[in-house]
Amino acid sequence: MPEKLIVQDSPQPIRVQLREILQQEISEGKFAAGKRFPSERELAGRFLISRASVRETIGELISSGVLFRTVGRGTFVASKPQSTGSYQIAFLISEDLFGFAESGYGRILRGVEDACRRAGDVLVFRSLGSESGQLLSNASMNPDGVVIVGGVRRGVLEQFRKLQLPVILVDLLIQSKSENIETVTIDYASGTRLAVERLRQLGHELIGFIGFAGSEKYEAYWQSLEKLGLNYEPRQVELLHPVDLDPGILAGFRAMQKIIARDHLPTALLATNDYVARGAIEALDTAGFRVPEHVSIVGYDDLGISVSPPLTTIRADLEEVGRLAMEVLRRRIQGNPDSGPVIVPTDLVERGSSAARPHAANDDAYS
Repeated sequence: MPEKLIVQDSPQPIRVQLREILQQEISEGKFAAGKRFPSERELAGRFLISRASVRETIGELISSGVLFRTVGRGTFVASKPQSTGSYQIAFLISEDLFGFAESGYGRILRGVEDACRRAGDVLVFRSLGSESGQLLSNASMNPDGVVIVGGVRRGVLEQFRKLQLPVILVDLLIQSKSENIETVTIDYASGTRLAVERLRQLGHELIGFIGFAGSEKYEAYWQSLEKLGLNYEPRQVELLHPVDLDPGILAGFRAMQKIIARDHLPTALLATNDYVARGAIEALDTAGFRVPEHVSIVGYDDLGISVSPPLTTIRADLEEVGRLAMEVLRRRIQGNPDSGPVIVPTDLVERGSSAARPHAANDDAYS
């Protein structure tokens, strides 16, 4: 049988033609279940079309459960390729974090929304407290699967487990282990190591931190200091409390004020997200310190906030995190559990808020 080709001048869009061809080849067994699927480059070359068209088609096949993707390994044919009806997906965030949602959770939600829209799923957003009974008994809340961002109390997870609901945990604020529950995590550890190593290259030896105890960022921070032979100075660290979160900018402002008041100012500081970093910059400015002349600041997530100077940050594609979470969740709903956690890479984006160690490092403000 001659190979089917893409008709460039067809009234049918290229991505639709490509999807039909690939679905037919998968159903005929040309691409075996569990085997790696051809890359975007290979398919674009085979059909003489743009990689953008291929990427869109692959995304639709992933959303429908025909294919699945594993970060760092590639795209594979699902073990039970199928086109299913729509699902109801619950996107949950702890009410403890709801006021902190100006962090990256909104972008993760957009990624989940995009994946649901492509697949025809119904998305329901809820904030989640310690009492989940009302949520689960709500007649309008009958989810096929659940995405939880930031973490949730163990008792709530147990209730979901008893209901045998597929659950995906995304971007846990505090590290925790949950049996039989898959996670989509951001590789903040690698990003933190990159940032601390870069600050050391710039001559900084007094590197502070604002964030959460027990988080991957905090663990990687102090471990990086130790590896580089730098001292951990508690007076240059301010730990936030998840149960008492203020909006991110205000949390950063207050935390930086406490560090300034100790008269042991670091020459560089990592803040748990870009909004906290902005608050830290505002506190420094209020106290008469300039960034980066006196203190270099590094944030997380590259949230695109307006700040002067432009913020150096540890970047992750948060919308892609949301889309990956939906890919993993759909596989679980369809009986194709993932083989392990999905880890999304990060990189360091250097901008104007970080620079070489200031000459004023010997002033009384520093130790």
